[in-house]
Amino acid sequence: MVPLGALVLIHVLDYGRVLLGAYEIGARRHPSIALLVAEALLVFVPLALHAVWSLSVWRRRRAVEGSSGSMLAHRIAGVVVLVFLADHFVRFRLPILRGEAHPGDSVVRLAAELSTTRGGMPWVAALHLVGTIAVAFHLAMGLRRIVDRSERLRASPAARASSVAVGIVIGVVGVLTILRLAAGA
Repeated sequence: MVPLGALVLIHVLDYGRVLLGAYEIGARRHPSIALLVAEALLVFVPLALHAVWSLSVWRRRRAVEGSSGSMLAHRIAGVVVLVFLADHFVRFRLPILRGEAHPGDSVVRLAAELSTTRGGMPWVAALHLVGTIAVAFHLAMGLRRIVDRSERLRASPAARASSVAVGIVIGVVGVLTILRLAAGA
């Protein structure tokens, strides 16, 4: 989970460069085979394992511990994250993998989608906000659970605060980036 959390943090901060005026992020060439293999091994396989493994852990823990409100919120956020990531993959990564787009096109494409309205409402931007907040919450809760389960980490106020801080940074930078792109800036 920690490597996936680092990936999310890097991704959000990379796109957060839009807040500093960047209009293109990524290369104007298609990804190499080595990069695609690394992406599969370091991103897609761990995400799939996390999703599958978390279901079995949730069932076991629910039977033993019951279900608290925070755990229910964590699981609901996980489902929202899964839908958000699947949508993100289909709309952004898949065209790059098919050779229909370059990674450098992502910011312009995302800005165009986020600034589109239907019936006067920016639905795509609103759904991106929900997805980004769900990612921040789910990651912060997951990190906090790791800290709470480790006797050494639980004793460290810095470790506990860091888990919350990561979620706050991802949430704030992600939301501000979406708002900036949706505003057409």
